[in-house]
Amino acid sequence: MTRKSLPKYVYNDRGYLRFIRRSRGISVMMQEDAGSPEFWDHYNRLLKGKPAPAPVKRNFEALILSYFESDAYAKLKPRTKSDYRRYISHIREIWAEKDPARIETHHIYELHRANADHWRQANYLVQVMVVLMNHARLIGFIKKEHGNPAKGIPLFKQQSDGWEPWPDDVRAEFEALASERARLVYELCIGTGQRIGDVVKMQWAHFSEDGFDFTQGKTDKPLWIPLTDRLQAHLNGLERLDGTVVTDAKGRSVNYRTVAEEMRAIKKKMKHDKAAYYKTHGLRKNATIELYLAGCDDEMVKAVTGHSGVEMLKKYGGPIRQRALATRAQEARNRMDRDKNGT
Repeated sequence: MTRKSLPKYVYNDRGYLRFIRRSRGISVMMQEDAGSPEFWDHYNRLLKGKPAPAPVKRNFEALILSYFESDAYAKLKPRTKSDYRRYISHIREIWAEKDPARIETHHIYELHRANADHWRQANYLVQVMVVLMNHARLIGFIKKEHGNPAKGIPLFKQQSDGWEPWPDDVRAEFEALASERARLVYELCIGTGQRIGDVVKMQWAHFSEDGFDFTQGKTDKPLWIPLTDRLQAHLNGLERLDGTVVTDAKGRSVNYRTVAEEMRAIKKKMKHDKAAYYKTHGLRKNATIELYLAGCDDEMVKAVTGHSGVEMLKKYGGPIRQRALATRAQEARNRMDRDKNGT
């Protein structure tokens, strides 16, 4: 059925049909095929306010429907919901009719290995399976004593140290060619050390002469951070309007995709043969490295960038972090020796 042919109160939702009748506080996923006798039976029950019959089959289709209705899913961030839906759609496609109780660790291991060419996606699939199988335990689809078969799958290791920082020559050429908006995004990324997704959502209301405050989208962590002199000087030359700092020509907010395409277009004009290799997210690594070079310790760096743990800082700071810590350690030894010798 198309939207026009769907009966009253029925809407498309994440590849399923949902019966929504707000006046009665009813919002129910409909698992049946549109137009089937089972669909009309369920629809008529909902119209009369009768509860839907309990699902007969215990399969991934029913499990996924139940998870989408759960509080755990409702509390996820919009970006996380979008990611989960994408990977759950893949699981639904291959295992919709399978009984979750019959899925064992080796099945999930094989699923993981089958996607080895895309290691990030393969790892995310396993993480989503952990969530789904945990929900299966909660609703009685699998017994608690059987444990979660998705846990313990060895994930693929990151194949590099993550996003590469921009070298000085790449930065200089980009600064010379950048459009006004691209340069603003660049300066915000360098000056604040935040993710590009947060940068495009920053609002002028968050900025003052002392610094800026906002809540990170990925971590939900509130931060207040003083501005660098360089970023303050760049912002002083801009007109401050209501709404976001990064806008289109009419002062409207722009999304990540629009900014990313503009940044890529500028790098295509650059003479540096590896310009396209350096991603906008790498500027967050530049900011982290600059903090370490300035003598900041892990806690000081985390206070600016909002990184949640030292392990991620190791990836971002890399050799710079090790060098700074080693220098401080050896200086401490030198001071100790000088004190001993009275020099």
